[in-house]
Amino acid sequence: MFLKKYRSGLALIAACAFLNFVSAERKTQDMEGYDKTKDIGLKAPANADILFNGTMESVKKNFVMWPKADMEITWKIMPDPKGDGKTLMPNGGKKWGTHDLVTKKKYTDYEGHVEFCMMGKRGDDSPEGYSNSGVYMQNRYEIQIESPKGKNTKDPYNWKIGPHGIAAFCMDRVPDKNAWRPNGEWHAFHFKFTAAKWEGDKKVANARATVWWNGIKVHDNAEVKKANGGIKVTPAPGGLKLQEHGQDVRFRNVWIIDKSK
Repeated sequence: MFLKKYRSGLALIAACAFLNFVSAERKTQDMEGYDKTKDIGLKAPANADILFNGTMESVKKNFVMWPKADMEITWKIMPDPKGDGKTLMPNGGKKWGTHDLVTKKKYTDYEGHVEFCMMGKRGDDSPEGYSNSGVYMQNRYEIQIESPKGKNTKDPYNWKIGPHGIAAFCMDRVPDKNAWRPNGEWHAFHFKFTAAKWEGDKKVANARATVWWNGIKVHDNAEVKKANGGIKVTPAPGGLKLQEHGQDVRFRNVWIIDKSK
C-alpha cells in the first residue's frame, strides 16, 4: 500500500510539473495585454534602418566596437538554435564593457526592435546556465538581458526581477511585469525612445521609453535617468549598443526607425 501511494504521489508530482512547464511555455502569450505585433518575428518596416540581417556584412556596415572603434570586430555569426537562419553572438571579452558593439549612426528619438536568445555558457552546446547582456538606448540606458543565476532557467515566474534583472533599465527602473521565456527560447524587446530635453547644457526633462518584452508592455512612457556603462548623459545623440558579457547570447532581427528626421 505504501509503495502504491508513493508511486501515485510521484505521478501526481510529475503531472503537476509537466502542467506547470506547459503553462510556463504559454504564459507570455496568455498574459493580459499581450501584443503579438511587438513580439518575435516582427518584420521591419520599409523606413527602418536594418542593423543586422543575418550577415557579417551588415554588422561591419552598421556597427563598430566599443569602447575602441578601431578594434577589429570580434563578434561571430552563429546558427539559430531554434531553426534556420543566422544570428549574431558576442565574442572576445569576458568582462562587460570591453567588446561591445555600437551603431555607427547616432540616434535621438526612435522606435526599434531587438530579438535575443540566452544560451548560457559559450561553447557547451546547452542553453542552461547564466546569461547576461544588454541593449543600450543611445549607448547610455541599458535594458538588461539576464537569466536567473543557478539552474532555474525554465520556470522562474516567481522570480522577483530587481533593478539588475531582465527587462529592467539597469539600476534605474524594474519592469512592470514578468514576461520571461526559458533559456533557449527567443525573446523580443520592442521599444520607443524619446531623448532627454535640454536647454543648453541643462537637462530640463529626462529621457522616456516605452518597452514591450515578448509582447507585454513593461515600461509605459517611463522616465529613464541613469546611464550604465556607456556614454554620459549629455545633449549628444548616441548609438544602439549590444553588450558583450562573456556568455552565449544570440541576436537577430535588429532594426531602428529614426523618428528625429
